Amino acid sequence: VSNGILRYVDRSYAKGWRKQLLFWFTVLFLSYFTAFMETLTISSFPYYSFEDRTTAYVWGSAFYGIYFIVSFPGFYYFDSHIDEGISSKNEHRPGGRPVTLLDTFTTACGHGLMILTLLDFVRLHLGIPLVIGGVAFATT
Repeated sequence: VSNGILRYVDRSYAKGWRKQLLFWFTVLFLSYFTAFMETLTISSFPYYSFEDRTTAYVWGSAFYGIYFIVSFPGFYYFDSHIDEGISSKNEHRPGGRPVTLLDTFTTACGHGLMILTLLDFVRLHLGIPLVIGGVAFATT
């Protein structure tokens, strides 16, 4: 669904700063909406409980939406060759080079790193200390 909506925005409007602004507002809206709806739908599952539902819905969804802020545009651009009529047997990037498994792996790792970095920036902004527990990190 997100690819379809982003594709519509990208293909329906003329190039310019307004299109870019609309594209990124759409990404932000879809990210928060997806995260909020996932939080809302799991709230009725019997093994989940929230101390403060408002905080879980509002702030938890915003924090969870960070994953989608990176992944929605990433999936869109990685799969953008569909609109150019290139067959799946002969997938090429705009430069003419075929998409390899290494390209896919590198892109996925880069997106993962961007997500972790954004999550850490939010943690630092909120002043939450990094606490790593477990036996491997115990000091003697």
